[in-house]
Amino acid sequence: MKRTWFDQLAPAWDSLPGQSETAARAETFLRKVVDSRCGRLLDAGAGTGVLVEPLLRLPHPPASIVELDFAPAMLAENRRKHAERRAVRYVCADLSLPPFPASSFDCIVLFSALPHVENPPAALAALLALLRPGGRLAVGHLMSSEALNALHASIGGAVAHDRLPRAPELAALFGSLGARVLLAEETPEEYTVLVEKSA
Repeated sequence: MKRTWFDQLAPAWDSLPGQSETAARAETFLRKVVDSRCGRLLDAGAGTGVLVEPLLRLPHPPASIVELDFAPAMLAENRRKHAERRAVRYVCADLSLPPFPASSFDCIVLFSALPHVENPPAALAALLALLRPGGRLAVGHLMSSEALNALHASIGGAVAHDRLPRAPELAALFGSLGARVLLAEETPEEYTVLVEKSA
Protein backbone atom coordinates (compact mmCIF):
# COMPACT_ATOMS: atom_id res chain seq x y z
CA MET A 1 0.00 0.00 0.00
CA LYS A 2 2.75 2.47 0.95
CA ARG A 3 4.77 1.69 -2.18
CA THR A 4 1.70 2.35 -4.31
CA TRP A 5 1.07 5.65 -2.51
CA PHE A 6 4.59 6.89 -3.27
CA ASP A 7 4.46 5.62 -6.85
CA GLN A 8 1.23 7.50 -7.51
CA LEU A 9 2.76 10.73 -6.14
CA ALA A 10 6.08 10.37 -7.98
CA PRO A 11 5.31 12.50 -11.09
CA ALA A 12 4.18 15.44 -8.93
CA TRP A 13 6.52 14.93 -5.97
CA ASP A 14 9.01 17.68 -6.80
CA SER A 15 6.23 20.25 -7.17
CA LEU A 16 4.68 19.56 -3.75
CA PRO A 17 4.77 22.45 -1.24
CA GLY A 18 8.22 22.98 0.25
CA GLN A 19 10.09 20.75 -2.19
CA SER A 20 11.64 23.64 -4.13
CA GLU A 21 13.69 24.76 -1.10
CA THR A 22 14.54 21.27 0.08
CA ALA A 23 17.66 20.81 -2.07
CA ALA A 24 19.28 24.02 -0.81
CA ARG A 25 18.58 23.17 2.82
CA ALA A 26 19.65 19.56 2.27
CA GLU A 27 23.09 20.75 1.20
CA THR A 28 23.60 22.26 4.67
CA PHE A 29 22.78 18.88 6.20
CA LEU A 30 25.12 17.05 3.82
CA ARG A 31 28.04 19.37 4.58
CA LYS A 32 27.73 18.35 8.23
CA VAL A 33 27.63 14.61 7.68
CA VAL A 34 29.56 13.79 4.45
CA ASP A 35 33.31 14.39 4.43
CA SER A 36 36.27 13.68 2.14
CA ARG A 37 36.48 10.04 3.32
CA CYS A 38 33.15 9.24 1.69
CA GLY A 39 34.06 7.79 -1.68
CA ARG A 40 31.13 5.35 -1.89
CA LEU A 41 27.78 6.72 -0.71
CA LEU A 42 24.37 5.08 -0.38
CA ASP A 43 21.37 7.43 -0.50
CA ALA A 44 18.84 5.16 1.23
CA GLY A 45 15.21 6.04 0.63
CA ALA A 46 16.34 8.34 -2.17
CA GLY A 47 12.93 9.06 -3.68
CA THR A 48 13.12 11.38 -6.69
CA GLY A 49 16.76 12.23 -5.96
CA VAL A 50 16.68 15.52 -4.06
CA LEU A 51 20.18 14.81 -2.69
CA VAL A 52 21.95 14.06 -5.98
CA GLU A 53 22.83 17.59 -7.04
CA PRO A 54 23.66 18.80 -3.49
CA LEU A 55 25.96 15.77 -3.09
CA LEU A 56 27.76 16.56 -6.32
CA ARG A 57 28.24 20.18 -5.20
CA LEU A 58 30.08 19.18 -2.02
CA PRO A 59 33.77 20.22 -1.74
CA HIS A 60 34.66 16.51 -1.89
CA PRO A 61 31.74 14.80 -3.67
CA PRO A 62 31.48 11.02 -3.45
CA ALA A 63 33.02 9.18 -6.39
CA SER A 64 30.06 6.78 -6.41
CA ILE A 65 26.45 7.41 -5.38
CA VAL A 66 23.81 4.67 -5.20
CA GLU A 67 20.20 5.88 -5.15
CA LEU A 68 18.12 3.23 -3.35
CA ASP A 69 14.33 3.32 -3.08
CA PHE A 70 11.51 0.81 -2.76
CA ALA A 71 9.08 2.69 -5.05
CA PRO A 72 9.83 2.07 -8.75
CA ALA A 73 8.10 5.24 -9.98
CA MET A 74 10.02 7.44 -7.54
CA LEU A 75 13.28 5.86 -8.68
CA ALA A 76 12.29 6.26 -12.35
CA GLU A 77 11.73 9.98 -11.79
CA ASN A 78 15.12 10.15 -10.07
CA ARG A 79 16.80 8.44 -13.04
CA ARG A 80 15.01 10.70 -15.53
CA LYS A 81 16.36 13.82 -13.79
CA HIS A 82 19.93 12.60 -13.34
CA ALA A 83 20.52 10.25 -16.27
CA GLU A 84 23.61 12.19 -17.38
CA ARG A 85 25.29 11.85 -13.97
CA ARG A 86 27.73 8.97 -14.48
CA ALA A 87 28.66 8.69 -10.81
CA VAL A 88 25.06 7.75 -9.94
CA ARG A 89 23.35 4.36 -10.20
CA TYR A 90 19.86 3.27 -9.19
CA VAL A 91 18.65 0.27 -7.21
CA CYS A 92 15.02 -0.59 -6.39
CA ALA A 93 14.86 -2.52 -3.11
CA ASP A 94 13.60 -2.34 0.47
CA LEU A 95 15.83 -0.69 3.07
CA SER A 96 15.45 -3.70 5.35
CA LEU A 97 16.83 -6.03 2.66
CA PRO A 98 19.47 -3.99 0.83
CA PRO A 99 21.04 -6.06 -1.98
CA PHE A 100 24.70 -5.23 -1.32
CA PRO A 101 27.62 -7.08 0.28
CA ALA A 102 28.86 -6.11 3.75
CA SER A 103 31.22 -3.12 3.89
CA SER A 104 30.09 -1.83 0.47
CA PHE A 105 29.88 1.85 1.48
CA ASP A 106 31.86 4.56 3.23
CA CYS A 107 28.73 6.47 4.20
CA ILE A 108 24.96 6.16 4.11
CA VAL A 109 22.38 8.92 4.33
CA LEU A 110 18.69 8.55 5.13
CA PHE A 111 17.12 11.89 4.33
CA SER A 112 13.38 12.29 4.96
CA ALA A 113 13.04 8.51 4.77
CA LEU A 114 13.25 6.77 8.15
CA PRO A 115 9.61 7.25 9.28
CA HIS A 116 8.41 5.34 6.21
CA VAL A 117 10.42 2.22 7.09
CA GLU A 118 8.29 -0.63 8.44
CA ASN A 119 10.85 -1.98 10.93
CA PRO A 120 13.42 0.73 11.77
CA PRO A 121 15.65 -1.37 14.07
CA ALA A 122 15.98 -4.12 11.45
CA ALA A 123 16.55 -1.64 8.63
CA LEU A 124 19.17 0.33 10.54
CA ALA A 125 20.99 -2.86 11.52
CA ALA A 126 21.00 -3.95 7.87
CA LEU A 127 22.33 -0.57 6.75
CA LEU A 128 25.06 -0.51 9.40
CA ALA A 129 26.24 -3.87 8.08
CA LEU A 130 26.80 -2.24 4.68
CA LEU A 131 29.30 0.26 6.11
CA ARG A 132 33.02 -0.32 6.20
CA PRO A 133 34.51 -0.10 9.73
CA GLY A 134 34.64 3.59 10.60
CA GLY A 135 31.98 4.40 8.02
CA ARG A 136 29.21 6.84 8.87
CA LEU A 137 25.42 6.76 8.71
CA ALA A 138 23.34 9.94 8.96
CA VAL A 139 19.60 10.46 9.41
CA GLY A 140 18.29 13.90 8.48
CA HIS A 141 15.05 15.87 8.29
CA LEU A 142 14.23 19.54 7.79
CA MET A 143 11.93 19.76 10.79
CA SER A 144 11.64 18.38 14.29
CA SER A 145 10.24 14.92 15.00
CA GLU A 146 7.19 16.51 16.62
CA ALA A 147 6.43 18.63 13.56
CA LEU A 148 7.06 15.78 11.16
CA ASN A 149 4.85 13.36 13.06
CA ALA A 150 2.06 15.94 13.13
CA LEU A 151 2.48 16.48 9.38
CA HIS A 152 2.17 12.77 8.63
CA ALA A 153 -0.93 12.52 10.83
CA SER A 154 -2.52 15.45 8.96
CA ILE A 155 -1.73 13.91 5.55
CA GLY A 156 -3.33 10.65 6.60
CA GLY A 157 -3.59 7.62 4.37
CA ALA A 158 -0.51 5.45 3.94
CA VAL A 159 1.74 7.76 6.02
CA ALA A 160 -0.72 8.62 8.81
CA HIS A 161 1.14 6.52 11.38
CA ASP A 162 4.70 7.04 10.12
CA ARG A 163 6.68 8.35 13.07
CA LEU A 164 10.17 9.70 13.66
CA PRO A 165 11.57 9.19 17.18
CA ARG A 166 13.15 12.11 18.99
CA ALA A 167 16.84 12.46 18.20
CA PRO A 168 18.02 11.14 21.61
CA GLU A 169 15.78 8.08 21.22
CA LEU A 170 17.18 7.32 17.77
CA ALA A 171 20.72 7.84 19.10
CA ALA A 172 19.99 5.30 21.85
CA LEU A 173 18.73 2.81 19.26
CA PHE A 174 21.92 3.21 17.25
CA GLY A 175 23.94 2.71 20.42
CA SER A 176 22.10 -0.55 21.09
CA LEU A 177 23.08 -1.66 17.57
CA GLY A 178 26.75 -1.07 18.36
CA ALA A 179 27.26 2.23 16.55
CA ARG A 180 29.10 5.20 18.04
CA VAL A 181 26.92 8.33 18.16
CA LEU A 182 28.74 11.43 16.88
CA LEU A 183 25.83 13.86 16.74
CA ALA A 184 22.19 13.87 17.83
CA GLU A 185 20.45 17.22 17.59
CA GLU A 186 16.98 18.47 16.89
CA THR A 187 15.53 21.96 16.41
CA PRO A 188 12.25 23.15 14.91
CA GLU A 189 14.02 23.46 11.51
CA GLU A 190 16.46 20.55 11.58
CA TYR A 191 16.95 16.96 12.75
CA THR A 192 20.34 15.25 12.48
CA VAL A 193 21.64 11.99 13.92
CA LEU A 194 25.11 10.93 12.80
CA VAL A 195 26.78 7.67 13.86
CA GLU A 196 29.96 5.80 13.07
CA LYS A 197 30.36 2.04 12.66
CA SER A 198 32.75 0.55 15.18
CA ALA A 199 36.05 -0.66 13.81
